[in-house]
Amino acid sequence: MARELVCWNCGKSIADIPLPISRHANCAHCYEVLRCCRLCRHFNAGVQGQCEHERAEPPVIKESANFCDFFKPAPGRFSRDSTRKQDGARSDFDALFEGTAEDSTGESSQESAGDAVASDELKSKLDDLFGD
Repeated sequence: MARELVCWNCGKSIADIPLPISRHANCAHCYEVLRCCRLCRHFNAGVQGQCEHERAEPPVIKESANFCDFFKPAPGRFSRDSTRKQDGARSDFDALFEGTAEDSTGESSQESAGDAVASDELKSKLDDLFGD
């Protein structure tokens, strides 16, 4: 039984996308580009240039749409590791703005209330900027 094509970014089915996949095709769930190195059967993060095809000239950004003549979509290109990296980056980002107004005992630290408000405002502006 043939495996179903899924989005390299979110893992949702892309069976409704007509083949050959157009350079302008995007995932209906996460809106990521589909005709890119990350969905290709020749993509291999462990080799130089991250492409196993000997004649291809792989683009620098593997998640961008490209015109590669050797593009062949492959099932199973979704990796939970990339999702974990995104979650780790978000938690690291959130940790930058964790309030230090209270320590583990619940007592107030030396940070002033004005600094805590400024930190909350800054985090709110960044969340608005990055769409979260």
